[in-house]
Amino acid sequence: MSGYSKRKGTHYERELKHMLEERGFFVTRASGSGSDGVSPDLVVLSTTRKFALECKAWKAQSVRIEKKKWEIMSAWEKMTGMPIFLAWKQPRRPWTFLPLSSLREAGESFVADEALARAGMDFDTVIGKQKQPPQETRA
Repeated sequence: MSGYSKRKGTHYERELKHMLEERGFFVTRASGSGSDGVSPDLVVLSTTRKFALECKAWKAQSVRIEKKKWEIMSAWEKMTGMPIFLAWKQPRRPWTFLPLSSLREAGESFVADEALARAGMDFDTVIGKQKQPPQETRA
């Protein structure tokens, strides 16, 4: 990974960490998580919700996680009981969140594409915030 790409990825991880903290979550960022191959990028905790995020900021039409890393993260999910979501940030689009199990196997990687991203969760859904229906106005 180039120095620029690594800085860009770190920037987006920190942005997402800040967004979660603003909503009352405690968030731990695993420094160098991409290099150790074991830890998800962010571990997100509250009294009612616990999950982890593997963050990708890619402008490509698809995003990949190496098969070995996917297998390690799947084992991490089972051991901790905490789901891991792929958090995908594409240019000029909001974050999209996909369960790790929804990625499809493709050779030596697991892949999420545009179609899967469209079916993904938005920020409010992944943090467990229910969207409120519009209020009726009375005359």
